[in-house]
Amino acid sequence: MPLDTPNGADRQPITCRTAFVVVQHENGEWEAINDLTTAVTPEHIATVIEMKFGASEVVSDIEASKQAAITAHQLMAVTAQMQQAAANRSLVDQLKI
Repeated sequence: MPLDTPNGADRQPITCRTAFVVVQHENGEWEAINDLTTAVTPEHIATVIEMKFGASEVVSDIEASKQAAITAHQLMAVTAQMQQAAANRSLVDQLKI
């Protein structure tokens, strides 16, 4: 759950296992940034609804990328099978002569 500290002024550094920042760009796109040295200047403090929606959008993008990679791998496998089948047919046609 988000900690409610205005402006983060009184916050001490947090020791944690990993971290990232989810930002919404001016064009409305959401992005997860794992480089915490990136300067971020938000227009306003994020609401819980914005946090939930932004995190959901990032997860959706990750899942879409994962699905695209699986689909690309499957297409490459099918293409290889089709090439092998075409090569086999070509060999059979040559042997018929």
